[in-house]
Amino acid sequence: MRFRSLLVILSFTLSLVVVGGSVAQESIGPTDTATLKEVVGNRFKIGVGVSERILTDPKCSDLIREQFQILTPENCMKPQGIHPEEDRWNFAAPDRFVTFAKQNNLEVVGHCLVWAKDDRTDEWMKNGKDGNAVSRDELLARIEDHVATVVGRYQETATMWDVVNEALADGDEGYLRESVYSTTAGIDFIETAFRTARKHDPDALLIYNDYNCHFPGKRKKLIRLLTELKERGVPVDAYGMQGHFELGDDSITQLRETFEALRGLGIQIVVSELDIDVVTRGKWWSEDGKYRDELKTYDPYKDGLPYEVERREADQYVALFRLFDEYQETIARVSFWNLHDGQSWLNYFPWDRTNYPLLFDRELKPKPVYDAVIHVLRDANPVQAKPIQANTGHAPHERTDWVSRAAHEQLLRKAKQGKVDIYFQGDSITRRWGGTDYPHLLEHWKKSFHGWNAANFAWGGDNTHNILWRMRNGELDGLSPKIVVLQAGTNNLPWEGAAKQATIDDVVDGVVAIIDEFSQRCPDAAIVLTGLFPRDQNTALTPTIKEINARLHSLAMDRQIRFLNLNAQLTDAEGRFLPGYSSDGLHLERPAYEVWASALRPIFQGILGPPAATDDAPNPTGVPSETDP
Repeated sequence: MRFRSLLVILSFTLSLVVVGGSVAQESIGPTDTATLKEVVGNRFKIGVGVSERILTDPKCSDLIREQFQILTPENCMKPQGIHPEEDRWNFAAPDRFVTFAKQNNLEVVGHCLVWAKDDRTDEWMKNGKDGNAVSRDELLARIEDHVATVVGRYQETATMWDVVNEALADGDEGYLRESVYSTTAGIDFIETAFRTARKHDPDALLIYNDYNCHFPGKRKKLIRLLTELKERGVPVDAYGMQGHFELGDDSITQLRETFEALRGLGIQIVVSELDIDVVTRGKWWSEDGKYRDELKTYDPYKDGLPYEVERREADQYVALFRLFDEYQETIARVSFWNLHDGQSWLNYFPWDRTNYPLLFDRELKPKPVYDAVIHVLRDANPVQAKPIQANTGHAPHERTDWVSRAAHEQLLRKAKQGKVDIYFQGDSITRRWGGTDYPHLLEHWKKSFHGWNAANFAWGGDNTHNILWRMRNGELDGLSPKIVVLQAGTNNLPWEGAAKQATIDDVVDGVVAIIDEFSQRCPDAAIVLTGLFPRDQNTALTPTIKEINARLHSLAMDRQIRFLNLNAQLTDAEGRFLPGYSSDGLHLERPAYEVWASALRPIFQGILGPPAATDDAPNPTGVPSETDP
């Protein structure tokens, strides 16, 4: 539905210092002329949800024009506002909203056509004309009339529609939320709304919008709903992830799993209502409201946000936008919910407090977190990814030291044992994970992949030439894996100093040659390509790794290969490994392998199904000794 640019994986350095009790930026480059819509390019649309009332404020309207491409009406187009009685419509406010958008060359998200909650539904919708509960046919006819009227009026400006909002039940409360819609018509009310929207706006992106669907329990309901709708032929194009996060909620792994599941369904993603609550609200609902009286007076940041909290918020936004950048081919839009901190709903819900969830402060000035997001999305010297072509000249090289020879013989024997459905290939970063000489990592390997017949054929110290030689000399013979996981290229790069362009080309050529080998030898296997990991041990390679990963992502898009760049989850705001993730600045430790496993497991399950109770993979191996047969 829109052109996609090649992914540019960005590294950025953010340094914040306390100046006169406030947080200021230092040494991160000028951002006075950079805007969100400029730096986002054509990755995805960048938008904001706002009240119609603020559009008459010149400062707010100027900021919207400057920063954003697409607007969501916060309330004025919702059913209770626009259609309070069956025969009465309130078009004045949404008309003003749409007029502002037209005059400023902005797109509009129609929000929302059906809000599937009883407390957000007028009584006239719930009751039939005979005074009894509304019948199924009457309810569906009213939905059809409402959707047709609103979509027909605004389809010229609206390019996306939140067709149905929040229809899934929370927690263990069943499948669909209990409401007049679900109890009267079941899933048919959703189907009716989407089919009517498509009929009256054939070209718009049609979205199912909800919250907390990255949590595993609700995610299952989301996938079930979207699968059922797809099987019925319902024109649902995207899932709208509301994205109301809390500081420190550790949501990245869950988001990745959700994005993978949606990509498998062919469903696009919209981040529809993005913010980060820094005065976290989770305790409000915990233990039957035990903490509510205490929280009603809890306002810790009424005099300003401490440096450390703002730094943590910046880190979390950085991780989110790196993930959005990685999945840009799936993400259609990222929209913030409200324009600046002072307007945020999180100042009032679920209790009154002073919150700082957005990129602009109460004076409409960009905060340091704005600079952090800009630096994720902007590169002063953008990588121009070269076209990737099949490689025929990457020479295979044998390693002749006795340990490498013995390891090769060991892996030849391994290829003839057991069953291999998942074939891991790479260098020492991969090898350590399933190696008998790293028992704590081997334990994690078994815990992560047991039941999928996964086998590790990586060897330490190998560059792409060595890996290619091993594969062409017996280590793939007789195997027909269903999935291949490749991590390669680290050992092509120098131990010290920056890499030359010829070396960068060598890494990419080598990966292409290895993928070509897999494609020829096991053409039915799905290939998962992992980008190069950070190199704290040689920070001069940071730009090199960025360029290589950008080119590998181009390769993955061209070949329809799954590409995993996990660096955003492994590093802090300065691009260095998080504590405990690497002991030497090069190899991973168990917490980092868990990040990798969390990204791989949903891919494996999507292709192979749930893991079996038993596993028939060959026994794991380690560094051979001189006494090995």
